[in-house]
Amino acid sequence: MSAKPMVGHARLARIGLLSVIFAVLSILTIFIVGGPSRRIPSASVPALPQVADAGLKEFAFLQSKDGRVDWKIQARQAQVFEGEAKAVLSDVQVTLTGAEGVSMTVAGDEGTINTTTKDFVIGKRFGDLALILKNGYTIYTPRLAWVNQEHRLWTDEPVRITGPRLEIIGRGMDAFLETREMRIRRNVRVGIH
Repeated sequence: MSAKPMVGHARLARIGLLSVIFAVLSILTIFIVGGPSRRIPSASVPALPQVADAGLKEFAFLQSKDGRVDWKIQARQAQVFEGEAKAVLSDVQVTLTGAEGVSMTVAGDEGTINTTTKDFVIGKRFGDLALILKNGYTIYTPRLAWVNQEHRLWTDEPVRITGPRLEIIGRGMDAFLETREMRIRRNVRVGIH
């Protein structure tokens, strides 16, 4: 007589366990099918500006000091957001001129400029920018930023510098135009050809 109730309890335990397993699998299936966007709160994704205050074609902006042009940035198109003091640029070209007249040019697919601080960022959607220096050296990296107050060009991205009989590869770079100093931050390899 006591054997029959034990079989009933074991059977109920199995049914309960199968129900829990089925419920867990159902919840996992809903999360997997729903994808990662369902689990990320919408507040964590920054909202992009919707409407620019002005749209311009053939945008140009330059910085000069003592009658000499420090740098000039040109873009095929720009969207200006006055409240953020920012212009979003497409098809960008930047020419930087050092204290001794040494100039360098770089062209990219996209960029932004802070119209108050005059800091800018330029990048390529695919591949690397090629910052061409007049002295025969070229700096390759996917993204470059300019800090106008410091006259510093920098990146955290991989960097490759080529020139006459020299190649330098590393990650991260700081270049100061006024002092003509350049530093590769880490993972530096130098090849002399």
